Amino acid sequence: MTVKGNLNLEYSKIERLPRKLKVEGNLNLAYSAVKQLPRQLVVFGYINLAHSQVTYLNTGLQVRGDLSIMGTKITQLPPYLYVGGDLYLANSAITELPKFLVVKGDIYLGGRPIREIPEQITVGGHIFK
Repeated sequence: MTVKGNLNLEYSKIERLPRKLKVEGNLNLAYSAVKQLPRQLVVFGYINLAHSQVTYLNTGLQVRGDLSIMGTKITQLPPYLYVGGDLYLANSAITELPKFLVVKGDIYLGGRPIREIPEQITVGGHIFK
């Protein structure tokens, strides 16, 4: 399935997305009932998962814009995660950053107690507590 613009499912009761999904704009799943992202997911803009039911991110996920997992139960970021914008982690369950993480913008920890920041990450901006 291809969406030519933005896909806004904020507060949606939909629990599952198509197996193969391309969004040529932004993907907003904030406060939605979606439980997992498709393995074949391409998003040209940002992905907003704030307060959604998503519990994990797929290995190799690449986000061209910002990625927000604020208020989710996601406990771990996958290795080789690429974020072309900013990464928002406030009120999430994240306690460590993965190896080979690339964030072109800033990382906003939002008070998260990150135990270790690996040497193998690349951050184009700043890391804010």
